[in-house]
Amino acid sequence: MAFLAKSTVLRAYEVLSSIDEDKRQGLTQKVSALKYGIALGMYYKQNETNCDLKITDNRDTFATFVGRVVKINDNQCTKDFYTSIASNGRDYDCGSNFYSQSSVKESKTNTALTIQYPKRSGWKPVMDVSNQELIYKPDYIESSINFYLESSLVKYAFVIWLLRFENIETKNTAGLKEALRALITDEYCNVLLPDGEDGSDYFPVEYDEMQCELTDIDIKNMFSNQKKCLNSYQQIFYGAPGTGKSNTIKCEVDDKGKINFRVTFHPDSDYSTFVGCYKPTMKENIISKNNVEIKEEQIVYRFVPQAFTKAYISAWKTEEDVFLVIEEINRGNCAQIFGDLFQLLDRKNGVSQYPVDADTDLGDYIAKELADSSRTDYLDGVKEGKKLVLPKNLYIWATMNTSDQSLFPIDSAFKRRWDWKYMKITKGKDKNGNELDWKLDIKIKDINNEEKQVVWWDIIEKINAIIASMTSSADKQLGYFFCKADDEGKISKEVFVGKVLFYLWNDVFKDYGFEDSSLFTFKEQVNGHEETKELTFPDFYDEDGEDVNSERVADFVEKVMNWKKNSDKENKD
Repeated sequence: MAFLAKSTVLRAYEVLSSIDEDKRQGLTQKVSALKYGIALGMYYKQNETNCDLKITDNRDTFATFVGRVVKINDNQCTKDFYTSIASNGRDYDCGSNFYSQSSVKESKTNTALTIQYPKRSGWKPVMDVSNQELIYKPDYIESSINFYLESSLVKYAFVIWLLRFENIETKNTAGLKEALRALITDEYCNVLLPDGEDGSDYFPVEYDEMQCELTDIDIKNMFSNQKKCLNSYQQIFYGAPGTGKSNTIKCEVDDKGKINFRVTFHPDSDYSTFVGCYKPTMKENIISKNNVEIKEEQIVYRFVPQAFTKAYISAWKTEEDVFLVIEEINRGNCAQIFGDLFQLLDRKNGVSQYPVDADTDLGDYIAKELADSSRTDYLDGVKEGKKLVLPKNLYIWATMNTSDQSLFPIDSAFKRRWDWKYMKITKGKDKNGNELDWKLDIKIKDINNEEKQVVWWDIIEKINAIIASMTSSADKQLGYFFCKADDEGKISKEVFVGKVLFYLWNDVFKDYGFEDSSLFTFKEQVNGHEETKELTFPDFYDEDGEDVNSERVADFVEKVMNWKKNSDKENKD
């Protein structure tokens, strides 16, 4: 038994906020219609009858179900899933937004008339209204849900939103379906979450032991952070390894179902691997010989698009946000890779200020791909492939590992065209913002001579202090997520040796030397005598090199945890 985590509910809220581009009218009205249809379905589920609003108890019960859909907390509700957070009335704004609107009002005036709600031309009805009676219509459900919630992602987000107060039996789609079926009618349930559909394909669901308690601040912060983030058309997330650079982008892009294309730069990357070029490919031709058709393979050359071109065309075909994600941007020669595209990075209101003439091969490919596009805001020459211009819905985000040794210098002209987001080394947090409490699965003795597991953050801080003392820099330091813990929050000694110690020996100590020699020695019995030996990386494994030497690793970790800077020692003396 568990509840949906706040982070999951907020992610669903964000998806729902994009139901309609016209957030002032279209979105409000669409969600308004939908919430009353869902509320009537809940009423019908409980009472197995239509809702006669002429009866006060029925009005109050229906209003309660409307509140169940729109409620943020006991004091506030949302009308449109965007930014309109309002105080709850007794009926969750149901009276002002529904009882007095035209369908119900008209049915009150003409009691013999049956009216569809909503009445707006071209919109799908969610119910019939007759003499102030709300009539549950299963035949309307599939068409209305498909109209108001236009994709499987949005339907799934609505399911998450409906279940934000429910206790889920099992942490999977089956558990969600069971809880949803208990809340609404089978007809609604089967359309919103069809059998065999795994919602985790759209975004991962997290659970919590406590019921989600939303506030208006949670939602306002979400949109504030989103706006701040999306204003950065070109943004580089940089910092030490393990600070969560790629994961930050993943949470903002992948987990929210946004269109994205990825590429990783490396020393051999160039313009052709980033943009595209002509390549030989095999084409199957059917030829006729002696009235017999024969399949024949032929080598032909065609333009093969790469990440930039795919993202560029996708962005010009849609008005949705499209992300081009570049991992390890400083491991490639950016001047060589971007070429003339460098000019496009100067943008005003998201659009390139200085168009670039497209190469003939690239231009022909773009013209062919955009020929059937219905978008109407093309600039001169863009749709024809003659000019290259970045549209305002194309975002280019990148990561930069400041400790990477195989780096190409990035000149200041290139740098100033990007926003820079520094990822500081901090204690790790989960997606709900709660601090993690990972442990290193190695026991050492504390000041009371009692064995205990090492707190991961404690040893990260100590290792970073040693690195800072050696290098006078944060570039070589470790982030909290340099290693990943298992499901129990433990980092094994094998992972610690294979990742952390290997990194220290090969990328830090090798270049900067051993400032404190006492850290890098160990004592061993040789012919009945204790000898001090220099600690090398192979010493962390047994003689066969198969298993980690637990005693050696624990001894090193204990020395690290007790380490003090030389100046601190001198001051103490």
